[in-house]
Amino acid sequence: MMYLSSVESQSATELRHTAATISYAGQLLLGPPHGSYETKNQVHGHSFATVADLQSVYDLQMEQSTAYRRATHKLSEQKRRKILNSRFDDLRTIVPSCQDGAHSKMSVLKKAMNYIDQLTKELMVQEHVLRELQQEQERRRLLQLEHSQWSNKIHNLRKHYRIPEP
Repeated sequence: MMYLSSVESQSATELRHTAATISYAGQLLLGPPHGSYETKNQVHGHSFATVADLQSVYDLQMEQSTAYRRATHKLSEQKRRKILNSRFDDLRTIVPSCQDGAHSKMSVLKKAMNYIDQLTKELMVQEHVLRELQQEQERRRLLQLEHSQWSNKIHNLRKHYRIPEP
């Protein structure tokens, strides 16, 4: 963790330079790339007495890189937990049985599931009532149509037999 503060304080330019140094240090350990004019004792203008010195710089840079990855992972995990907790807070405000005080995440989930089941049952009842009302509406429409037809027949019969309208 001692490298964490140094990695966090490094600017983006310094981090790019660190990455380039690591890359070149790795190339020096494995041998120079084809057509390279740098000597084995110099990387980006920094002189190294031995390969061991270069290895120690490489190891230090790798530790800092690992610390940086850990730090960014920690931040992303904190962000994920913050979002998750925010969603639980949203659930607590939506679910009526969770609005009376503090509840654990498990109890919020259980109460939310029960509330969803309750809403689903209410929806099914309302859909059933809606279907019954639609059927009743269709029966009324058919009865009105039949009434209209009978009224027309009566009217035509009265007209045919010259019976006065009441």
